[in-house]
Amino acid sequence: MLHVPFEFVQGLAAEFGAVECAWRESERSFTGFVAEVWFAELPSGFAARWASVVGYFVLVRSVSSGPGRFAVSVPCSVPCGQVVLVGGVRGGRVRCRLVA
Repeated sequence: MLHVPFEFVQGLAAEFGAVECAWRESERSFTGFVAEVWFAELPSGFAARWASVVGYFVLVRSVSSGPGRFAVSVPCSVPCGQVVLVGGVRGGRVRCRLVA
């Protein structure tokens, strides 16, 4: 699956009124990251634009907790130097910390 830059996800999310947008380490991929985007209302415009620009559909989840009522998670890449992975082995848990 295509990993787009976090800055692209963040910009598109802002264009469609996202409540919050942040990245985190993926729970499904050893080396990957996902952008978590929260919306107050169903983000059909965001989902349609995403599919037309990036080329695949996103899953919109209705959530009971968090900064918005709906959430979207998409694979993304983060700029080099923003995260340091500490320890861990393939298939194991990895701690990550932000670096300035």
